[in-house]
Amino acid sequence: MKILCWNCRGVGNPATVREFRQLLIANVPDIVFLCETKINSNRFQRIRSICRMEGCLAVDSAGKSGGLALLWRDGLDVSVQNYSNFHIDSLVRLENEDVLRFTGFYGQTASRSRQQAWDILRRVHHKVNEGWIVRGDFNAILNLSEKEGGRSKPKVLMEEFCNILEELKLTDIKPCNGWFTWTNNREGDRLVKERLDRFVASDVILDKFPFLAFYVVRQSRSDHEAILIDTEG
Repeated sequence: MKILCWNCRGVGNPATVREFRQLLIANVPDIVFLCETKINSNRFQRIRSICRMEGCLAVDSAGKSGGLALLWRDGLDVSVQNYSNFHIDSLVRLENEDVLRFTGFYGQTASRSRQQAWDILRRVHHKVNEGWIVRGDFNAILNLSEKEGGRSKPKVLMEEFCNILEELKLTDIKPCNGWFTWTNNREGDRLVKERLDRFVASDVILDKFPFLAFYVVRQSRSDHEAILIDTEG
């Protein structure tokens, strides 16, 4: 199974839709999670149709910011459990009848919203009885190796993220290629890169899929790269 995630920074632009479709053609994901779609959910059915995805659940943007979407291919048994402005939680039944939990997550930078987002993951964690993968733009880094340029991240925020993953019993998966997933697209001394987008998984997932592989997929229409996980490597 392949799962693609992308902070697309707005998918109302026809050029971004074209790039998104090319992403799907090149990588053939089974499930896609998008954040910062910046459009209302009623506009997403057209994008789903253009991109030839069977299922779709979209969360409205708040004006010109936010917005989430989960899409999946024909034949995949996906059951959305709950959603908010910060997440979409789903269960996927595989052909062998195994059930996995996939949670798309959009982390926040403002203190109050950040705590609300972490609390949502805590609530999902209390319901987990299966292998669990959380993916998306966490808007957080674990240590200083995940940032290059600009001011150092406050140590307290990095420790908070580390503690959250430990509390939820989730392991950060390292990519096979690339490292940073976001850039401010500046030049010289003003250039900043960070590893904001990632997959984290429970031990059940890591044991069940020993050849699981995570790839960074370069993009041109967003300041975020797309990320892809393949459970079969």
